Amino acid sequence: MNKYLIFLALIFSEFLFSQTKIDENITVDFLNKPVTFENVTKEAKLNAYFLNSKEESYVAMRVKTLPNNELPKNIKELQKCYTILASEQLKSMEKKGFFLKDSTQIKLNGYIAYKLIFKEKNSKQESGESLILHLNGINYVFIYSKVESYNQLNKEKFFKSIKINNSEDLKQIAEPYNYWGALAKIFIGVVFLFLIRKLIKIEKKRNLIK
Repeated sequence: MNKYLIFLALIFSEFLFSQTKIDENITVDFLNKPVTFENVTKEAKLNAYFLNSKEESYVAMRVKTLPNNELPKNIKELQKCYTILASEQLKSMEKKGFFLKDSTQIKLNGYIAYKLIFKEKNSKQESGESLILHLNGINYVFIYSKVESYNQLNKEKFFKSIKINNSEDLKQIAEPYNYWGALAKIFIGVVFLFLIRKLIKIEKKRNLIK
């Protein structure tokens, strides 16, 4: 009986360790409890989570620009953010011996994200994958890569476990200026002033009659 309780306790503890809260908006599941790392500079704050073994490597990173995270004004600016983020990711992966094989724009919980597929220099076989997400002015990067072997099932579990919470409150671009709403407010303001002036004139006439 005690053996079963210990077994269940181990499973339960493993389950608790598997889910990692990147912040209040993003969670992801690791196969075990990851190592954490934090670095703060004048330009940015980095939070990173690592889980490495002899077989494979898992990474999740959150990069917040300081002091403010300004949202891209439109889709064009969002694409520019992704171009810069992807370029940095390619340089980082090349240092580890991984080179870009393919890239695809995807949707993650309705948000625009990019998937980057990597290969080793002298091979056409897939050896790594990154998912980059720019959300609420913050950059998120998730990486699975080969060490000794490449486990397709583990990779898919890792990326499918990424969850976006509070999605209704999050944005990728700033809300466009509502010109019609602004015109409506101006119109209402003009009508209001017109009515006030008219009432003042009516009151003045009444006073003169008295």
